[in-house]
Amino acid sequence: MDEDELELQAQRDSLGRFEDQTGRDGADGSLILADALTYAAGATAFITAVLDAMDEGGLSQRTGILIGAGIGLWLCSQSLNNFRRLLPVWLRIVLGMRILPETFEEQSMFARKRRMWTIVIAAILTAVIAIQFTADDTSVITRSGIPFHFVLWGIVMMDILVAIQWYRVIGRSDQISERPGGW
Repeated sequence: MDEDELELQAQRDSLGRFEDQTGRDGADGSLILADALTYAAGATAFITAVLDAMDEGGLSQRTGILIGAGIGLWLCSQSLNNFRRLLPVWLRIVLGMRILPETFEEQSMFARKRRMWTIVIAAILTAVIAIQFTADDTSVITRSGIPFHFVLWGIVMMDILVAIQWYRVIGRSDQISERPGGW
């Protein structure tokens, strides 16, 4: 092994041990929040579409869009959790499987980037649902009196912010953190 290969090996080992971990705890928490809101927005869109279809006596273009976006958000939520939600919690416990999603440190670089892009796709699908609710003449009002499409636009913004946060944390994970006073 020549000197350059030895230096490269030392750098790879140092990166694994001293990589910048700034923002990782916040990234894990924001991913769980984004996942919950994504799941809720998808379920709401699907339920609204089914109820609209029952009232109208069939599927319309709007209900088809809501059903498609709702299923897409459900798949995004499953992807964020490595499709663990397909099995009930009690069965995962019996089988000795994990309950919570993997932390940032436990994920491969591919899994980190997949989650970031999944959140971007979830933001786009939530925006499609928000557009459908915005265009509807009879807007749904929440208990607090806020139109529901404002809530959906808030989820879109939150998803975009989470994706940006993950992009930054992923970028920092390739760097060795700066230590005050050097090494």
